[in-house]
This record gives sequence, C-alpha cells and structure tokens, in this order.
Amino acid sequence: MSERTVLFIDANTLATPVTRTILITGAGADGMRWTWSSHVEEEADRHARGDSTKTSTVRTTILKSELSPTARTTRGLKTRSVKDRQVIADAIKAGARYLITTDVDDFDFDDLAAHGMNAVNADHFMAQRFSEDAYRESVELLSQIQKNPGRTPAEVHRMLGRRHPRLATRFSYLYGTLPVDADPDQPSVIFRGISCIRCDNHLGNEEGMQVGLCAEHFATN
Repeated sequence: MSERTVLFIDANTLATPVTRTILITGAGADGMRWTWSSHVEEEADRHARGDSTKTSTVRTTILKSELSPTARTTRGLKTRSVKDRQVIADAIKAGARYLITTDVDDFDFDDLAAHGMNAVNADHFMAQRFSEDAYRESVELLSQIQKNPGRTPAEVHRMLGRRHPRLATRFSYLYGTLPVDADPDQPSVIFRGISCIRCDNHLGNEEGMQVGLCAEHFATN
C-alpha cells in the first residue's frame, strides 16, 4: 500500500461527473491516492444520470486503474445501513485516511475513530486540502472537456460555486471573479472524525470536530 494519503470515494460522489473529475484530478496533482471498490462502483453506475459517463467506464478507459479490494465481512461495525457498512468496511480494507462522501452523517463516528478515518464532504475536503496547482489543473481539465456549452476556465470556476461553494470561494483570487451563489441544498454535516484535515492533529474541541480543523487551523480558516 502506498504511503500517500488515501482517499476512498463513495458512490454518491463518483456519480456526479464534475465532482468526480475535480476530486480525482486535484488529488492526483497534490500527490494523494484515490480509490473505490466494486461495491461502490456498482452503486455509482446505478445512479449515473442521463447520458453522463459511468464511473466504471471512466475508470477502465480513462483512468486505467484497478478497484480496491472488497472487505469479506462488516462484522463489528456500527454504521446502520447494510450498504454503508460495506462502504466503510471497504474503505478500511483500502487503508483509507479519508472517506469522501456526500452523506457524511450516514457513517458511525465510532467506526471512523476506531480505524483512524475521517468522513468528509468533497467540497469541504478539497477547499481545505487542494493547492493552487491542483485547483487550476482541475478547472482547466473541466474547461477542455465541456463542450455544450463550452466554458473558459474562469467561467468553469464561477459555475463551480453552485455545488462547490467552499472550494470556489477559496480560490476566487486565481481567476479574479466571484463564483455564482451556492444552491440552497448544501449538506449540514460536512465532517465526522477525530483528526484535522490539514495537519492530522487530534481534534480537541466541539467547534473543530464539526469542520475537521484543529484549533490552529480553525482560527485561520
């Protein structure tokens, strides 16, 4: 297993093509490793919308990557849903430090804490961890592949504000323009875990545990 930070990406994140592209591109640019299991990929493909490219197709034809192993058992895990227990079991099997998911609150805190893992909303994670180069590379790739309509990198950046307000707001200075307003249905729970997203230090207060930032990084956020 690579010593790089491992991100295990949940189906609800993979099923959204823009989020999938930004996360995978930016994480790779910043030296992080991403993965998911067959259980997750099947769910992501099942929830693919319209004519969007399925996750399995992206993985096999573009990324040319292997699936992470499937855990043989979910015994001992407290997460309620059977499907979500398999997700977290597969993330543990993959040695993931972060479980990137839209539904952070679906995963039991004790399961995460016992295995040194944090569940984090994709937008929040990227806003806290991505470098300028990672964001630029992600935005430029989206600009290249968007055809109907075509958009410049600055236009892509602006539109990201709808579903990725934290990320787009953080890097607004790169494009000299503010992102569009965020959609109103933003998740209320964006982090669950025990360590700081930025520095890996243990979280010591309630405010920090809500956003995954230690006292030092919470103060400068």
